[in-house]
Amino acid sequence: GINAEYGDGALEEEEAKAPVYSWDKRRNEEIDPANYCFENLSGETVAKLPGVVGGQSFDIENCKDCVLFVFDHVATLTVDDCVNCTIVVGACKGSVFLRDCSDIRLAVCCQQFRSRDCKNVDSFLHCNTQPIIESSVKMRFGCLQMDYSVTKGEEVSTLSDHFDSAGLSLYNNGWYGIYDFSPVQHALNYSFLPHTSQISQHLPEGTLDQITSCSVTFSTEASFLPLTRGLKKAVEHSALLTIFKGKLGTDDQVRAILDSAHACGCELRRCKETKMNTDTIHRIYGATKQEYTKFAKEGMVIGIEIAGPSANLKSALTDIQIPDLLYILSHDEDSEGAVNKFFNYVDMTM
Repeated sequence: GINAEYGDGALEEEEAKAPVYSWDKRRNEEIDPANYCFENLSGETVAKLPGVVGGQSFDIENCKDCVLFVFDHVATLTVDDCVNCTIVVGACKGSVFLRDCSDIRLAVCCQQFRSRDCKNVDSFLHCNTQPIIESSVKMRFGCLQMDYSVTKGEEVSTLSDHFDSAGLSLYNNGWYGIYDFSPVQHALNYSFLPHTSQISQHLPEGTLDQITSCSVTFSTEASFLPLTRGLKKAVEHSALLTIFKGKLGTDDQVRAILDSAHACGCELRRCKETKMNTDTIHRIYGATKQEYTKFAKEGMVIGIEIAGPSANLKSALTDIQIPDLLYILSHDEDSEGAVNKFFNYVDMTM
């Protein structure tokens, strides 16, 4: 037979050794499902402040004529069956799913964006991968410009904090590279918003003033997120700047580079962050392997394409003082091909 006492003792010992998983911890905590959703709202303005969602998945369902804020980081974001809503979400670690929605204005930083069976949606995105639409029409996309800070007692939470918690890249924004699973002949199901568009234009006057503990901006000048123009407009001249992040240390220094380029009359067309080995550097830049071996050991690199008149580009490159900066100044088909090589390489490795 089985010795009950021994069995109990053995069981307790096994339980003591058993690992404790995150879902077990959540099961033992008091969980309010209302913290992780907006459901069945009509004509309301509501907000979730930092720490309420805390990296869990978040659902927005069956809302109409609402303004909805989530000043937090989430695991995934699902928006279903919503009509005429403006939705602002800080940072999403995984995918944003937009399904069966119409007349929506959405602002979000995310790893992936997908829509299905949607109509008339303005999406302001910072999306680390290629946005995907399916069975959706009148979809418009723009580059998100945003920053916020929320104060609770002595604690201050920012978009930068939530960005880091979600593990997103500040420099990989593919908002303009839309992939349509349901294309139609002689037309596009998507278009691009004017670069001056901001989601704040869709907020009723005084909306942000109602959130007293939160400071929010959607202006380009104060945005935490870089403004990229995408590839919708052809340019005559551009330059690819390759910056070794390990040498700079802070994103503020990268932003100073972008400010210098802007001051010289140039604009940021696109940027990507990736790892490059010596062979890749040699293939893209045509440099000798020995010369750039040290760069390959620096880890992550940031490729920035700035565009503008040739004289402005040369002026910008003169003003930017970075040791070991690699750059290609596009002036013919060969150098333009090299610029595209870099971004094609990044797209293939993501």
